[in-house]
Amino acid sequence: MRRLVILLSFMTISLISHAQVKPLNVVIILADDLGWNDTSIYQANAFYETPNIDALAERGMVFTESYTNSPLCSPTRATLLSGQTPARHQILNPNIETAEVRLTATEKFTGPGNQKSAAPLTATRFDTSIPSLATILKANNYQTAHFGKWHIGPEPFSALQHGFDTDIPHYEGSGPTGGYLAPWSFAPNLQPQTPGEHIDIRLAEEASKWMSNHHDEGPLFINFWPFSVHAPFLNAEGDYFNHFADKRSAFSSQRSAVYASMIKYFDDAVGILWDGLVDAGIEDETIIIFTSDNGGNMYDVLGQIHPTSNFPLRGGKATQYSGGNKVPTFVIWPGKSQPHTVTHEAIQTIDIYPTLLEELGYSWPASHTVDGINFSPALSGSTLPSRPIITYYPTRNSVPDWLPPSATILFENWKLIKTFHYGQSEQHMYQLFNLETDIEEKVNLAGRETAKLAELELMLDDYLTESGVALPQANTNYIDGRFNYSTLGKPGERYTLPEERTRKSFALDLGVSQPTASEGDVVDIFWEVSGDSSNVITNYDQFMGPEVTVSTSTNSIQFVAPAVNTEQFVSFAFISRVNEQIIRKQIGVKILPTNVSPRLDVQTTGTLRKGQTGTISLTAYDANKDVLQLTVTSSALGLENVQSDSLETFSFEVPASLNFSQVDMTFKLSDGQETVIVKQSFNLAAAQTNTPPQSNSDSGGGSIAWLLPLSAFILLLRQKKRPR
Repeated sequence: MRRLVILLSFMTISLISHAQVKPLNVVIILADDLGWNDTSIYQANAFYETPNIDALAERGMVFTESYTNSPLCSPTRATLLSGQTPARHQILNPNIETAEVRLTATEKFTGPGNQKSAAPLTATRFDTSIPSLATILKANNYQTAHFGKWHIGPEPFSALQHGFDTDIPHYEGSGPTGGYLAPWSFAPNLQPQTPGEHIDIRLAEEASKWMSNHHDEGPLFINFWPFSVHAPFLNAEGDYFNHFADKRSAFSSQRSAVYASMIKYFDDAVGILWDGLVDAGIEDETIIIFTSDNGGNMYDVLGQIHPTSNFPLRGGKATQYSGGNKVPTFVIWPGKSQPHTVTHEAIQTIDIYPTLLEELGYSWPASHTVDGINFSPALSGSTLPSRPIITYYPTRNSVPDWLPPSATILFENWKLIKTFHYGQSEQHMYQLFNLETDIEEKVNLAGRETAKLAELELMLDDYLTESGVALPQANTNYIDGRFNYSTLGKPGERYTLPEERTRKSFALDLGVSQPTASEGDVVDIFWEVSGDSSNVITNYDQFMGPEVTVSTSTNSIQFVAPAVNTEQFVSFAFISRVNEQIIRKQIGVKILPTNVSPRLDVQTTGTLRKGQTGTISLTAYDANKDVLQLTVTSSALGLENVQSDSLETFSFEVPASLNFSQVDMTFKLSDGQETVIVKQSFNLAAAQTNTPPQSNSDSGGGSIAWLLPLSAFILLLRQKKRPR
C-alpha cells in the first residue's frame, strides 16, 4: 500500500509539472560584417536580395538604432555572451589566433617613434570564469548548441567550455579559410553532402536537424553565427554571381556581384533555419534575435569595387564612426513583440544578455557585473531610459576613416570620439557630432560645443575608470613632430580602388538645401566642379529610396519629398569624369514619415451564444509600423476599456443571464498618435439547454482531480490498519 501511495503522489506531481508552461526557446542569429544597409528591413535595397530576412523581420520588431559595443567581431561576440562591454571583458580586438593566452588586457608605454600613444594589449581568450549566456541557460535545463563562427578562443576556451553542448564546426578562426564552398579545409569533421556545398547552408541544415532531435528534451538555446558575409571573397559567389552581375549599376557603391551573392546565400541559410523551427513545430514559442557583430566591410577591394557601402553612415567595420557599429537588428518575442513594428529606441549588444535572462526568469551571479539593461519595454512600445552607448576600440588600423586608439560615447544623439594623446593644442584629440542633424558625421563641433564635450568626456572617463580597463598610454618613445596628421582617415593603398589612385586635376563638391525633409518639402541638390573643370562630364542617378521626379537646372536638381510610412533616405550618386580621372560621390536626404491612421477590421468567429465564451476576429494594421494598443468597451458585457493582449482575436464571457439578444461593443485602436474607433453590434443566440455532462478526460486540472481524493482515501486506510 505504501508503494501505491508513493506512486500516486509521483503521478500527481508529474501531471502538474507537465501542465506548466514550457520556457521559450532562444535563437540568436549573429551575422558577420553585415552592414546597416545590407538588407531591406529599413528600406528597399535595389541590389541585394534578402527575402527571408525581410519576411522574418516582419514577424517582429525592427530596431533602427541598434549598436554594437565594438566595430570588430571578437569583442562583440564576447559582449553578447557576457553582457559586458569590451572595456570590462577586456577582449579589445580580434587578436585571438595568437598562441599567447591572456585573460586580461595590459597597458603598454612604448611604441614606434611616430605614434603618440601606445595601444594596450588585448585579452586573447574569452575567460571561462565569466558566466556566459549559454552557461546560465544550460544550468536551467536548456539544450544548447552553437553553429558557425566562434573566434573568441580555441580549446580550452571554445564554445564547448562556455556552456554549449554542441559546437559545429568547432572552428576558432576568423573566417572560412579556403572559402565558403566545399570542400572545407577549416571543417575537417563536416563532410559535404553535395559538391560545392555552401558552409552556411550546411550549418542551417545541421541546426534544423539538431532542433528536430532535441526540441522534446527541453527548451533550446541556439547560437546561429554563420560565417557570412566575412572575407574571404574568393570561392564565395557560387551560382548567384551572374544574376547579380546583370543588376549592377555604376551609380551605386553597392554593386559587387560577389558580395551580393554572399548575402543571398546567407539569406537562404536564414530561410532554412526558419523552416527548421516550423518543421519542429516550435516557431511560435521561440525568441529570435537577429543582429550583426559590426558594421559592413566597405574597405576591402574586389577588383574595381569595395564589397559594400554603409551610406549614408560614415565609415564601416573597424572604424569609430557609425558605419562601424550601427547594425541591422530585429527581435521576435512571442507574447511581447508585435509583428510589423519598428522602434527608434536605442539598444546595444550588451543589452541582449540581461534582457533574455531577466525576462526568462533567470539570474546571473552577483559577482558578475552586467553593463546592459533590459530592453523588453521597447518591444511593447515603451521608452527606454537614457544611457550612454560606449564603444571602446583602442586599436590602430589603416582602413578608410581610421583613427589612432580611441573610445566613443553616444548619448542622446550627441557623439564624442576621444583619441588618446593625439591632441595638438591639448592632451587628447576630440570629434563631436550631433547625429540628429549630421548623420554622416561631417561637422566636428568639438571647438564650439565645449560644455557638451566636457559632459560626454566625463561620462566616458568615469566608465572606463570604473571598468578598470587598460588604457592607451602616452608613448615614451614618441619623437616630437613625427606623426603626420594629414594621414588621419586616409586608407592604405591596399584599401583604395584603382580609380582612386589616379591623380585628379579637378574636385567635385555636393550640397543640399536641407538634409531632412517632410512630405511636400522642395529639396535642392547642387554640385560644383572645381580645379581644371574643362571637359569634365558629370552625371547623376537616384540609387536609394522611393523614386522621385527630378527637375534639372545648371549644376542642380530639385525634387519634392514623397510621402513615406517609415523613415527613408532618397539618395543620389554623382560621377564626374574626364579620361581616366573619375570621382564618385553620394548625397542623401532623410525623409520623415507621414503618420497614417491605423486600420481595424472586426468580425465574429462562429456564433455568439449566451453562457459561453465569445470570440471576435480582428485584423489590425499600421503602415507606420507603430506598436498598437487595442481596448474594448461594452456595458452589457461589463467591459470598460479592457486592453486586449492580442490583435488577432478578442475573447470574452457572455453571461447566460443577459435578457436581450444583441450587444454593442466599442473597439479603440491607437498608434500613440491617432485612435481609430469601431462600434459594432453582435447578435446573441440563446443559451444551450440539455448541455451534455462535461468530460473529466481533458488535460487540464480535471485530469488529476480524482487522484487527490484517492490518495487521501488510501492514506486513511493505512492509518486505520496501523497498530496502536
